[in-house]
Amino acid sequence: MKKTLMRLAIIGSMVMAGFAMTGCTDFERGFVTGAGVGVAGTVVANESSRRPSYSRSYYSRGYNNGCSSARGRWYKSSYYWRSSVSYRNGWRAGYRRCR
Repeated sequence: MKKTLMRLAIIGSMVMAGFAMTGCTDFERGFVTGAGVGVAGTVVANESSRRPSYSRSYYSRGYNNGCSSARGRWYKSSYYWRSSVSYRNGWRAGYRRCR
């Protein structure tokens, strides 16, 4: 991923240097710069999506919270519930298992 980002940075700086030496308007510079940022964001998103989405620690935290909820001490972290699929899956599994 570092090589890809380095290549994008080099290409981006070459394009920006080319704009500085030519008579492009501000609109044209902004258009190309925005397109470059969009491409860089897509590359970074694709690189990061190759990582596994399963998080053992969030799953086990959710499992423990779901289990304790089923046994009478209701606890569900709203932050983790919204932001982590692993936490939700763990909480549901723990709740079902410990009922």
